[in-house]
Amino acid sequence: MPKSKVMVALRDHSAELMGLAAQLTSALGGELIVLHVVQIPIATPIDAPDEVIDRAGREVLAWAAKTAKGKIQGSLKTRLLRARNVAEAIISEAREEGVDLLLLGHRRHPDFASIFSNSISNYVTRHAPCKVIVQVLPRSWKYQPGLYTLEQAGDLKDASRHDQPHAS
Repeated sequence: MPKSKVMVALRDHSAELMGLAAQLTSALGGELIVLHVVQIPIATPIDAPDEVIDRAGREVLAWAAKTAKGKIQGSLKTRLLRARNVAEAIISEAREEGVDLLLLGHRRHPDFASIFSNSISNYVTRHAPCKVIVQVLPRSWKYQPGLYTLEQAGDLKDASRHDQPHAS
């Protein structure tokens, strides 16, 4: 049986999404590809040599690799892309890599229905060449560096802990 390829498109340090990706990759016995897409404004050349453009993406990918180390059974690959359209870049990379399952996060907005209709997650779910899981984060969720570990993200049903710091 061929190994499965799971891709997680990370926007930031989402322990919950990385936890889910690690669990699924281990269960499927395949490869985990962690993707971060930097959206480049139209006025900036796509191949601009400015390291500042890529800094946040490199930090997210380094964090993801460190977080997943020893947690997945299979290989891990990270990929940083620059694109004008994030959704199209995710789909293109999933197609090029031959991904079987794609995971991405979605933040709730005050008018959830109207925002979702024009979102990256909506576009990706409609055009992806594979199955897609969208994890919807609670409205109260705010990223706070250093507060969450992969083990703490294991129980994906407990959204209440997002508001509370965790002991290291």
